[in-house]
Amino acid sequence: MKYSLLFLPIVVVVALATGCSNSQQTGASIDDAFRGGIAADAQTIVSVRLDKLKASELYRRHEQLLQLPQIDAMAEKAGLDPRRDISSLYLVWNGKHVLLLAEGAFSAAQLEQKLVAGGAQRVPYKNYTLLTRGNDSVVFPGHGVAVAAATELVQSELDLLASKAGEIPEELKERMAEVPSDAQIWAVSRGGLPAANFPLRADLDSALSNITAYVTATSFGVHLDSGSHVQARIICKSPVGAQRVHDAMRGLIGLARLSTKDNELDLLRMWDAVSISKDQNVVRVQTDLPADLSDKLIAQVLALRGHGGAFLNAQ
Repeated sequence: MKYSLLFLPIVVVVALATGCSNSQQTGASIDDAFRGGIAADAQTIVSVRLDKLKASELYRRHEQLLQLPQIDAMAEKAGLDPRRDISSLYLVWNGKHVLLLAEGAFSAAQLEQKLVAGGAQRVPYKNYTLLTRGNDSVVFPGHGVAVAAATELVQSELDLLASKAGEIPEELKERMAEVPSDAQIWAVSRGGLPAANFPLRADLDSALSNITAYVTATSFGVHLDSGSHVQARIICKSPVGAQRVHDAMRGLIGLARLSTKDNELDLLRMWDAVSISKDQNVVRVQTDLPADLSDKLIAQVLALRGHGGAFLNAQ
């Protein structure tokens, strides 16, 4: 599909995290409510500051695009609307399971009623009440705080939060220090390429397989204002591995550019805005898109969604 070829490089960059702006300040942080709840086995942390994201001009211009039936149905069923009720969201991946941590202005009592009405069972655990369905649980350990994951992982997280014994692994701290401080969305990883653990489309999986073996860690940040700014750092096992990753990514950009028609000037400007560089064992990817190109990119992604569903769905 034409759109797959054109947008494969952008999705590869995003998948490397799954930092950007002109700001010189760097360093991501985790909210106080969860700082003591990061386990030592964490491999990837993804953060979305929805409150800051919603305050950006770009978000406000396209806010109507989030008026989706799926989100409306979830809000009706669960009593939680992420567009309104969530201020910050974290996903913590330990190599096997994903832990979801959320903070916002929502009523735990109302959510509990909705979940129980939907079939969840109240299960006591120490001083907490888990809302369990199947192998998964949700719990509200504090005001405006929610934890969700496999039940065993939720129990471990509650113990960490109660004791405040959690500690961000040192390698992830180093990656967090590289993320621009104004990034509303960021991700850091260690122990390889995070996307290698998830099912992806065949063309994307093939592209990533060529560089997976060379990557040891990543950091990624997105900052939205009137436009969009992305910065990624890919830490490789060696300078030779970094050269392989660098060449593969530049090749993808080159392929996308060659696949772009001469009259598609906006797409050509997008590819020209992507900068890929290498320094020893680190590959840096950066792009800064002005407002008009950011709008066009969003339009193209929406068109892509209409040409075959979610881009990252495995075939």
